[in-house]
Amino acid sequence: MVGVRLAPLVVCLALLAASCGQPAARTSIPTVGGDWPMYRGDLARDGHPPSATLDAAGAARLQLAWHAHLAGAIDGSPVVESGKVVAGSANGELAAFDEKTGARLWIRSGLGPISGSPATAGNRVFAATLTGHVRAFDLTVGSDVWDWKAEGVQPALWSSPTIFGGLLLIGVGSQASDTPLETGRIVALDAGSGHELWTTCAIAGCLPGGGIWSTPSIDSGGRAYVGVGNPVDGVLAFDARTGVRFWETSFYSDASRDLDVGASPVLVDLHGREALAVGSAGGVFEMLDAVSGSVIWSQDLVQGSAVHGLIATAAYDGVNLYVASASPPTGVYARKLDGSDAWTLGTFQPVYSAPSAGNGFVLFGTGAVFGDLKTGLILALSSRDGRVIWSYDARSAVRSSPAIAGNVVMVGDAAGDLFAFQPSS
Repeated sequence: MVGVRLAPLVVCLALLAASCGQPAARTSIPTVGGDWPMYRGDLARDGHPPSATLDAAGAARLQLAWHAHLAGAIDGSPVVESGKVVAGSANGELAAFDEKTGARLWIRSGLGPISGSPATAGNRVFAATLTGHVRAFDLTVGSDVWDWKAEGVQPALWSSPTIFGGLLLIGVGSQASDTPLETGRIVALDAGSGHELWTTCAIAGCLPGGGIWSTPSIDSGGRAYVGVGNPVDGVLAFDARTGVRFWETSFYSDASRDLDVGASPVLVDLHGREALAVGSAGGVFEMLDAVSGSVIWSQDLVQGSAVHGLIATAAYDGVNLYVASASPPTGVYARKLDGSDAWTLGTFQPVYSAPSAGNGFVLFGTGAVFGDLKTGLILALSSRDGRVIWSYDARSAVRSSPAIAGNVVMVGDAAGDLFAFQPSS
C-alpha cells in the first residue's frame, strides 16, 4: 500500500476560505467548451470523457460560480449540452439552466421521482422516473415530445437513459423494497418516437428478479454491459442494437442478502484486451474479460451490505481506477489495472457519489443515504497520491456524481441544490 490518508471532517479549515463559503452571487462563467451529455460523460462510463479538460491546477482553484435549487434531492449527475445544464430531482422536477449564469430556462414538475441522470441528444433531453416512465422533452423550451411507461405492477427506473444509434436503452427494476418483485430487463425504445422495439430479460424466461438499476456501458462494436441485481448479482452482456444476449456472470450467491451490482461496468483497455471494471454492493471489485465474462482478478475491498458497499460506478483516467466505498472503511481506493494499490483516502462519511476524473485529479462527494443528511463535502484529490487539493462544504449529503464539462464542474446534493464551480483567475 502506497499510503492511506484521512480526509478531515471539516477540510475547509485547511483550504482557501473561498472554497467553503455560502453560495455567491451569480457570475458569468467564461467556459472552456465541453459537454457532459449523459451519466459518466460517455458510453465508457469511466467518468473521464475527452471533454473533461479541467486539470489539477484548475481544480485546486475552483470557486462557486452560481447555484440553483430544485425540490427534492438531486442524486443523478447534471448533464451539460450546448450551454444548458439539466438536472432532475427526487420530487419529480426536471429543469434546465443557463450554463454561464445559472438562470433557469424552464422547469417541469410532477414527473415522478428522478433518481438517475438525464441524457441529451440533439435538441432533446430524456429522463426516467421511479414511477416507471421515460419521458422526452424539447431541450430548448421543456415541452413534451413523448412518454413511455414500463409494463409491470410497480416498476422503477433507477437506470439512466442511454442513447445509442437512434435507440434509447433503459434498465427496469423494482421499487426499493423489491415489493412487488418486477422482472429485471433492458428495454430499447426508438429515441425519436418512444416506441418500444425490443426487451432483454436478466433471468431466463423473464422471471421476476434480476432488477437492472445499473446504466449500460457500450463499446465501439456495439456490445453493451450492465450490472444486474439479485439473485443474479453480476453483469449481463448483450448486443446494444438487437438485445441478443452474449453472456451473464454472477459475482457470488446472493443467499437473500440483496447484494446487487448497481454500478455500471467501466470499459478499460487492459494491454490490448477489452475488460470491464465493476464493483458490487457486497464490496467485491472485479476485472472481467469483456468477450467472455471470465474473471481476470477479483478483490474484496470492503465488507458490503444491501444499498452500500461499492454501489457507485468507478472512475478510470487511463492510469488508475478510483473506487468509492459506502461501507466501512469508507473512502476512495485508487487501484492500478492489475489490482495493486496506488493509494487510499479514508473519509468520515460514506461515498455514494461516483467519482469523476479530470486531468490529474479525481472529484466526488460524501454523505449518507440514511441518518444525517445535512453533512457532506465535495472533494478533489490529486490522482498521483490522493492528497486533498480542494474541498467545498455543501452542508448536505452529496450523492450526485460530478459532471466535468470543459473547465466547469456541476454537481447536486440531497437538499436539492445544484452547484456550478469554475477555477478562479
